[in-house]
Amino acid sequence: MKTALKRTVATTALAAAGLAGSVGVGAMTAAPAQAKVESGRYTMTTDTFGMRSSGPAVVRGNKLTVSGTTLHLHQTRNGAYADFGATRYVFVKKGKNYYGRTVMGPLTISSVKLIKR
Repeated sequence: MKTALKRTVATTALAAAGLAGSVGVGAMTAAPAQAKVESGRYTMTTDTFGMRSSGPAVVRGNKLTVSGTTLHLHQTRNGAYADFGATRYVFVKKGKNYYGRTVMGPLTISSVKLIKR
């Protein structure tokens, strides 16, 4: 009887500890850092081979609208990226603004900035 009772107590204690540990870990684990592009009004600037282009841009949720074109933003840990045909705009958050590059395949073709207005 003593051995059976000890096993029951040990099994119950292990199960309780496992449950408490999994609940505790889940409750204490922080969400991954997100540098999501915040909704708002921006000025988007690209510099392609020394030719600078700048204009107003608006972010609403996961949509970036610039020059009448709406791009879907895919949020990442460091910022976001948006695809337009074969071109990908990659944004990295620095402060309240976003800096990055425009790539076509493996080639970086310009730098890009989203500056909060």
